[in-house]
Amino acid sequence: MGRIESARVHLLPVLRLLRVGTLFSPAADVVASLCLAGLPWSWSAASAVLASVCLYAAGMVWNDVADRRLDAVQRPERPLPSGALSLPFAVTLGTALLVLGLCVSPCRMHHGVIALLVLGYDFLGKRIDWLGALGMGTLRALNLGTGLALGGDAVPAAARQAVLVAAACYGIYIVAVTMLGIFEDEPRVRGRAVAAVQAAPPLAALGALLSVQNGLWPAPAIAAVPIVWFLHRNTQIRTWDQAAVRRSMTFLLLGTMVYTALLALAAARPVEALGIAALIVPARWISRRIALT
Repeated sequence: MGRIESARVHLLPVLRLLRVGTLFSPAADVVASLCLAGLPWSWSAASAVLASVCLYAAGMVWNDVADRRLDAVQRPERPLPSGALSLPFAVTLGTALLVLGLCVSPCRMHHGVIALLVLGYDFLGKRIDWLGALGMGTLRALNLGTGLALGGDAVPAAARQAVLVAAACYGIYIVAVTMLGIFEDEPRVRGRAVAAVQAAPPLAALGALLSVQNGLWPAPAIAAVPIVWFLHRNTQIRTWDQAAVRRSMTFLLLGTMVYTALLALAAARPVEALGIAALIVPARWISRRIALT
């Protein structure tokens, strides 16, 4: 029993460093991309999912390596500034995840670009707020475009257009969420600014679903339910302190999986849609115990 408890104590900081609750989302991105591109499941498809997860996890680790001094002031509870994990361990883990992601990738040029953008964002891009937000949006848009890199010329023109529209709208979604992350570091922000930024992700997602579905049913109609709930919830919040912004970010980060599940549904792949939707439950459970931001 003592060994189990000891292992749990040592594992928890690693899971926090990886933001393990967020790792379902990049996997869902690639699954949705495969569906939109009309690609069947194969070893290459599964490898593309794994590669994206590894690179995303590496980005989380390198983010904390790059921000360790700032986190010592703003987020001292994180694994590196708290001393729960050492800097050499984090560097080794981040490097291993990058290498693993590139090794298993069936489209290494595509994932190589993502890896370079991950490091560029962590160490340079986010030093300038607008550049960091644009970089993160580009990263996630590229991840949702993995199906095009994997399928190449075999992807039909209509499917290619669907992936591009979905990826562009996803980029807008993530840019807005990243801007919310900037607000999170402020002790208090203007409610109108938060409301304006928070409206962008659900509206961008709805626009993409309408385009991909080419109609209202079923994906856009289903999406309207959480969108209306989220927007209504935000009208009830009067003071946007750090905790309130963090809660909204958590909902929007989990909302990326609602988006990708509905993209799969719009692409007439209900099995994949249900699979992504089912992952929201463990992701939400983890988010209540390990912060997603």
